[in-house]
Amino acid sequence: MPKMNGVELIQEIRKIDWEIPILPVVALDNLAVLPQIIKLKIADYLFKPLQIITAVKIFNSKIEELNHLEIVEKQQHELTQFKNILVNQTLVSEADLTGKITYANDLFCEISGYSRDELIGQPHNIIRHPDVSPKIYTDLWETIQNGNVWVGKIKNKAKNGSDYFVKATVFPIFDSKGEIFKYMSSRYLITDEEQEKQKLKKYIMSQRTEILKSQQNQKGNVKLEIDAAISKNNIANVHKIEQLNNSKKEIEAELLRLRTAKEHASKKVIKLEKEDREKSEKWEGLQKGYQTKVEKLHATTKTAYEQYEVVKKKNDAYNEKFRQTQENVKLMQGHIEGYRKKISDLEDVIKSLEQDKVELKEEMSSNRGN
Repeated sequence: MPKMNGVELIQEIRKIDWEIPILPVVALDNLAVLPQIIKLKIADYLFKPLQIITAVKIFNSKIEELNHLEIVEKQQHELTQFKNILVNQTLVSEADLTGKITYANDLFCEISGYSRDELIGQPHNIIRHPDVSPKIYTDLWETIQNGNVWVGKIKNKAKNGSDYFVKATVFPIFDSKGEIFKYMSSRYLITDEEQEKQKLKKYIMSQRTEILKSQQNQKGNVKLEIDAAISKNNIANVHKIEQLNNSKKEIEAELLRLRTAKEHASKKVIKLEKEDREKSEKWEGLQKGYQTKVEKLHATTKTAYEQYEVVKKKNDAYNEKFRQTQENVKLMQGHIEGYRKKISDLEDVIKSLEQDKVELKEEMSSNRGN
C-alpha cells in the first residue's frame, strides 16, 4: 500500500459504501488504530500473525450474519406487501389488551361512519350490533387471548344506524418474548352477498307458496264445475268440463315444467353460492397464511414489526392479485343476477298461465248460463 495506510483505505471505502463488511488484520504493536477503525464500522478484526482456523470461523460468522439480514429484509418486504393489502383493501383496526381501539384505517372509518378521532380510545363494541349473540364475542376473546386466530362473519352497526356485514379475521400480535401486546383485525365487506341471499330465499319461498295455492284452487274449482254439470245433465257443459280438464292437465304439466326449471335455476344459484363460498374460504386461507408468516417474523427478529409499522405503501403486486379475485367474485355475482332474471321471467309466465285460467273460468260460467 504505497499511497495510503489501512485506516485511510477504510476511510475512502466508507465514503463510497457504509454497509460493505470490512475485516482488517491488525498487528499487536499497532493496537492504537483500533478505536479509529471501530468508528468506521468494521465487521470485526483479526490479529497478526493470522490464525487460519480463527479467520475461517469469523468469515463464516459474518457470512451467516449477512444471510440472516438478507432473510430479515425479504421477510420485511413480504410483510409490507401483506400490510398494504390489508390497509388498502380491507377494514383494518388494532386494539390494546383491553379491547380499546388504537388504530383504524381509512376504509374502517368510511364504512363505520366514525372519524378516526371518534374511534381511537373507544372499545370495539362501539360498532356492535344488538342482533349479534354475546356468545360470539365471548368465543372471539377466548380464542385470541389464547394466542389463536378467530375467523367469522359479524353483523355491525354504523354510526348512522345502518347495518353492514363483514368477514372478520382477528389475531394477536406478539413481541420478541412471545407475549401478546396487542390485537389486530382485518375485515372485508359481505353486506351485498348476505342481503342478496336473504332476498333470494324469501323469493323462492313465496313462489313455492303461490304454486301450492294455485294447485289447490284449480283442483277445487274443477271439482265444483264437474258436480254442477252432472246435476243439470248438461252434456254440452260436461264436454266443456272435459276440455277444461284437458286444459288443466296441460296447465299442470306446464307448471311442472316451470317448477322443474325453477328448481334447476335454484340449484344453479346454490352452486354459484358454493363457488363463492369456496373462493371466500380460499381467501381466508391466504389470510391464515399471512398470520403464520407474521408469527414467524415475530419469532425471528425484534425489529420486524417496528419496521413493518413504518413502511406502508410500497408494493402493488399483490393488489393486482386481489383485484382479480374481486373480479371473479363480481363475475359470480353476475351469474347470480342472470339466474335471478330467469326466475323473474318464469314468474311472468306463471302469471300469464294464471290469467288463462281465469279466462277459462269465465268461459265456463258463460257456457253454463247459456
